[in-house]
This record gives sequence, C-alpha cells and structure tokens, in this order.
Amino acid sequence: MVRRSAVSLGRTCDSGCVFCAQRGLEPKTAEDSEVRRQLEEGRAAGTDGVTFVGGEPAIDERFEALVTRARELGFVRIGVQTNGWELAEPRRVEALAHAGLTDVHLSIHGAEARVHDWHVGRAGAFDAAMRTWSAARAAGLEIVVATVLTRSTFRGLAPMPRMLASRGAAGWCIEVARWRGAAATASDRVVPRLALALPFALHAIDAAEALGLPAFVRGAPSCLLGPWASRALAGDTRDYGATCHACASRTACAGVDAEYLARFGDGEIAACALVTRDERYAEVRAMFVGLGELAPPSPVIVAPSPQRARVALPLLGKPAPGKGEVAASSPKQTGDALRAIFPGLFEGEPTPRKP
Repeated sequence: MVRRSAVSLGRTCDSGCVFCAQRGLEPKTAEDSEVRRQLEEGRAAGTDGVTFVGGEPAIDERFEALVTRARELGFVRIGVQTNGWELAEPRRVEALAHAGLTDVHLSIHGAEARVHDWHVGRAGAFDAAMRTWSAARAAGLEIVVATVLTRSTFRGLAPMPRMLASRGAAGWCIEVARWRGAAATASDRVVPRLALALPFALHAIDAAEALGLPAFVRGAPSCLLGPWASRALAGDTRDYGATCHACASRTACAGVDAEYLARFGDGEIAACALVTRDERYAEVRAMFVGLGELAPPSPVIVAPSPQRARVALPLLGKPAPGKGEVAASSPKQTGDALRAIFPGLFEGEPTPRKP
C-alpha cells in the first residue's frame, strides 16, 4: 500500500472560496529549504507517495521542478491538490506528467458551473476544472475529487456521483466545512447543521458506490454517519461533546468543531457502537491528505440555546471580507440570482432516503 505525505508550497491561492479555512492567514510562499525538508522527511519516514498542497500549488513557478525532485527522491506516487484553474492551460498537465506527476486531486463543489463558480468566487472556474480533468485523463493521470459540504451544496449533491463516475473519477470525498477562516466569518451562510446536511451526503455516497465510485466523508461524527461510518476518513480530529466520553467509537471518530458545539450545543450527537473501518480502496483513501494548515479559531456568537440558534441567525449581520480576499470576477449575486443558482434552497424537494 502506498503511504502519502503532504508537502505545502505555501498559502497563496487564486480563488476566493466562501468556505476557505485558511482565510486570515498571511499569504506566503514556502522557502525552497522548507519544501526540500518536507520532501526528505517524507521519504525518511517511509512514505512512497506525496501530495503537493497549498493554497494553490499549481501557481508556484517551482512546481514542475519540485515534481521532478520528488520523483528523484524515490516517491512512487506524486499528486497535486488543486482547483484546476492554472492547470487548464494547454500542455501544462502534459509537462507535469512527463516530470513525474501521477494524480490530480480536484476541488469541485457542484455538478454545474453556476454552483461551483459561486462557491469558489470565480466565474469560469468549473469550466477550467473540467479542462484540467480532460487533460489529466489524456495524460494517463488518476483523478480524485473533494467537495466541501456547505449550506448551499448539501441539497445539490445528488447529481454529483453520476457526473464524477461518468468522467472516470477514481474516488470522491465529501468534506464537512471547517469552522475556520472564511467559513467562520460567514458561518451563518456557510456551515450547515450536521443532522440536516449529512443525510444528503450519505445518500450521495451510497449512490456513488452503486456506480462503482469509491466515496468517503471527512470531518463528520460517527454517530451521524450510521452504517456509513466505516467510510469516514481518518486524520481530521476536531472536538467532542459531553455525550462522546462514553462512546465506543470515540477513538475512530472525527468529532465536531469546537466552534460548532459552542454555537449549537451537542444535542445532535450521541454515543454509538464501535465503528469498523472499511479497508477497501486503501490507496484511494490515502490520496485525500486533508486541508493542511488552518486559520486560528474565531470568536463564536453563542445562541442562548440550540433551539434559539435558528432565530438568532438574522441578527449576525453581513460578514466582512477577509484581508487579501480574492475578489469574485462576477458581480455580487442578488437574491433572485441565488435562487437560480441554488433552486433547492428555495423550492421544496423530496426528502432523501435516510441511511
């Protein structure tokens, strides 16, 4: 089995994602010595796979040379976690494949352009990601996809499995939004209530498996995953509620963000049976190396009680943009425009079958 390490090239990015967990950190590019140290430590630890992360690694002018360096050090599998914008340029993926790149980990947050582009704050981002995907397939690279679970994505997950499977994705991971950075600043419009959103995610994971697409979830508590708890990815431990202390699956559970618990309480979670992890697709699982560096915690507006949280939401006010936020290339969306982008948020839809 290939073991993966993650090497960060810094925090610089060319998107302005509404859920970015690094927003607020000072943009920087990792020094050459730091990148070399990370690569060498990965090999010394016995990992034979590496994924370059950021920010956005593909905008780093050293990227192709670093892929070559990773191959020279003996890494068998070399991947990049990317939004796909920079790699959509002609011949870029082909050159990286020649240098030693073996896989591309795309961030895609909707099955159509208007949904994805709204989440990343950049018009044309979905089309660019699809061009990168096509180039990666043509170059013989493996593609996996990560989708962040937000208040605006969870009702639109249903079309994702068929779209991803039809394009030959090797794996899919639904990532629960972290309560950090941009998501913390705009938590009332980004972070979903877990008990409401996760049934949609699990329904989508089940549909993906039926199509032969290995699918996983990261950052969700075992008790809310039910029979799908075995599909949870390790390595994203958050925090726990009072009821978690006696839980048999505590050691294998991601828990819940402390900020989420402070805001909504722990009424949604409960102790559950011991989880046995699904050991299939080990190499695909290893490709999802996680988010990397996170912005520091932000102050939480605590509602008087979980029952009052929904009532309190309109009082939060308009979120302020983070420093250095990438401006969207499209104008600010009106309520009518958002209704067109996310019809599921405004119109009644059948409740998904419960796991």
